[in-house]
Amino acid sequence: MTFPVVGSNIPGPYQISNSLRFNDGDSPTLSRTPASTGNRKTWTFSYWIKRSTISTVQQTFAVGTNAATPWFLNYINSDDTLHVWFHDGTNSYFSYGLNQLRDVSAWYHIMYVVDTTQSTASDRLKVYINGSEMTWNTYAPPAQNFDTQVNTTNTHYIGRAGNGQYFDGYIAETYFIDGQALSPTDFGEFDEDSGVWKPKQYEGTYGTNGFYLKFNNTGNMGQDSSGNDNTWTPTNLSGTTDVTTDTPTNNFATWNALDKSTSVPPTLSEGNTTLSQPASGLSSNTTLGVSSGQWYFECEVTGGSAWLGVVPQNLHPASSNLFTASNTAGVYGINPNLYLNGSLQGSLGGGVSNGDILMIAFDIDNGNFYVGKNGLWNDGLGGGFDQADFSNATAHSFTVKTGDNYVVGTVNGSGSSSYVLDINFGNPSFSISSGNSDDNGYGNFEYAPPSGYLALCTQNLATELSPTIDDGSAYFQTLTFTGNGGTQTLTFDGNSDLQADFMWFKERNLAANWHQLWDTSRGATVASSKRFYSNASSADDNITTGAGVRGVGTNTVEVGATAGINGSSQPLVLWAWKANGGTTSSNTDGTITSTVQANTTAGFSIVTYTGTGSNATVGHGLGVKPDMVIVKGRSSTENWGVQMANTLGFTNALRLNLTDAYGGVNGAGWWNDIAPTSTTVSIGTRSEVNTNGNNYIMYCFNNVEGYSKFGKYTGNGSTNGTFIYTGFRPSWIMLKRTDSGASWLIFDNKRVGYNLVSNRLYANDPQGEDTSTSSSLDLLSNGFKIRSTTAGDSSTNASGGTYIYMVFAENPFVTSGAVPVTAR
Repeated sequence: MTFPVVGSNIPGPYQISNSLRFNDGDSPTLSRTPASTGNRKTWTFSYWIKRSTISTVQQTFAVGTNAATPWFLNYINSDDTLHVWFHDGTNSYFSYGLNQLRDVSAWYHIMYVVDTTQSTASDRLKVYINGSEMTWNTYAPPAQNFDTQVNTTNTHYIGRAGNGQYFDGYIAETYFIDGQALSPTDFGEFDEDSGVWKPKQYEGTYGTNGFYLKFNNTGNMGQDSSGNDNTWTPTNLSGTTDVTTDTPTNNFATWNALDKSTSVPPTLSEGNTTLSQPASGLSSNTTLGVSSGQWYFECEVTGGSAWLGVVPQNLHPASSNLFTASNTAGVYGINPNLYLNGSLQGSLGGGVSNGDILMIAFDIDNGNFYVGKNGLWNDGLGGGFDQADFSNATAHSFTVKTGDNYVVGTVNGSGSSSYVLDINFGNPSFSISSGNSDDNGYGNFEYAPPSGYLALCTQNLATELSPTIDDGSAYFQTLTFTGNGGTQTLTFDGNSDLQADFMWFKERNLAANWHQLWDTSRGATVASSKRFYSNASSADDNITTGAGVRGVGTNTVEVGATAGINGSSQPLVLWAWKANGGTTSSNTDGTITSTVQANTTAGFSIVTYTGTGSNATVGHGLGVKPDMVIVKGRSSTENWGVQMANTLGFTNALRLNLTDAYGGVNGAGWWNDIAPTSTTVSIGTRSEVNTNGNNYIMYCFNNVEGYSKFGKYTGNGSTNGTFIYTGFRPSWIMLKRTDSGASWLIFDNKRVGYNLVSNRLYANDPQGEDTSTSSSLDLLSNGFKIRSTTAGDSSTNASGGTYIYMVFAENPFVTSGAVPVTAR
């Protein structure tokens, strides 16, 4: 069961206005001692959380302590799984799930349903994450008619347990229903178009001890809005700074606990809005990235010498030269200088003292960067401060790389002093005296954002970035199924109009059956269907007996009896991409006339052409430069050729069916040492791409905001591996090490269905599914995190190793809610 999650611009009229921020270092809690006992056998507890810290024990809802007295605890364990523990003073009932909740950029909806009157043990305790029932690792339900400690007159806690363990993060929209075992659909629903899980208003009754906490009253944070007046008492929580607008329906940027240095890392606190950097340490990037638009944030500075600015996300904070690249912009230190394009621009007039608030505005569309302090915009060149009118501020230009996502980053400037940065993207943890919002009404800032400059939150990202795809399942899906050895119609999930124009099958437990790749440009009918093998150099294999792919329809694929796509009783996986519904057209953009089936919305085209044996160009139909090109000869035995010009260059090639490193195969013959353009791909004279008279197929892909990403990362050799920002939750990932020989690894969101994701197949090898954890990763709301080590498997995370990735989305970050893939 997969529980992808993003607190975001969730569609629908119901919006959550506030959450409560819990900083575990402050020992925060809400507590209540009921005046009378309620129903101890049957109850429902529903709430939303956004975690700030992982890999520590964090209590969310508890009664009593785990001493020699009865108690009830539900908590997140140090392995990041959900645990539920009942105790009656003698007997203990302990259950926990499989899914690891390790996404610090996401909002999770969690719901506990208890009904011990049920005769069936599995019905006495149910836990739901984002509308889908949790899969248990260990399930030990309470005995029938067990009286829980919940609803007794003992003290109840939210955000801690009686033994002093605390929650760290945000809690929102919290309901307790006394006397009813309810369904997730009482509190949320799946959006019909996108399939995301979104909150809705609860309209039922509450029972004697029931309550509803909105956290929208700064003077009374624990106020009950159910009408029961079952109000909770806050301890070590501030209505001024802990009542926030970071919610499941509008998620604000914070420092990213998953994207920080592993060498002398910073300490993050206050819901990851405060960063404390030790001397000689490196630092962190933020959770939200932008590729266009105008953005504003503030930062209160305390001590030290720090870089703070805007960087491409692929410049990871493990690098001390984070701000020296030509496409970065930053402010440096207590006696700061302004660096743009990696060059010193001058001194920030007047310096920065403890408690000063820096104002930073950046314009990705035009490559402009502005710096101010305490309400006045600085000219950045040592001439003092301009008047407050932003139109008179000095604009400093920085080089913007098209297609890059830019995040806010920081790193120690001098390497010899510590510092603290309280970042404010509109969700401050420091006191705000004035309270200004952006033009869209979002954010809480000390100073008014310049006109047109917005807070970094997902409501604004949805408006500014405007992804053309709000439901990735309409263009790509993973389907797992069991073969029947005959004829079978496979149906994709949901109500999307996916047509599988490119199909990749693999039998998951048999090495004897190879990867099989089919597409509608070559033919996928009963009369003729053609296949390739990604792990072999074989030419087209044409099946005319109806045993291959027999037909493709809207949301369906019909398969015949061929082993490897429908073997009897065999577990299989199908990865399917939509092109143009099988409709092709002639393309004369290149010197070779090609036949193209293009989907410019999804950035994918299938191209067929006939080689000439001379240097040539081939039209691809995307209308933009492709970020990845895969070529295969159809007429004879030829290796596959892979180009990632924007990431690796175009002077060499990788081969999909082999493990060789990049650089070992001369590129002049592959791509003629010419970069692809918005209309064509250049090819040389190698037989793999251009033998005279031979037929070829070319699959072309380009980055699409919120849907697909092609790039590279550097490994760090740690289980706290590299974080790769994509701007969406991945549903399919292919990785390849490029500086050394290694396999092509494929992960997806269906075969395991929860983090940790370790089950992988190898594009270059027909072996069955590898389920060891030597290569593993977490799928997250805004990217993925490598969790394997060099010792485990250098093919994903060797220290200093370079890797490419090809990723497709489930839902873009800016429009996703909490989305179980299996429950569309």
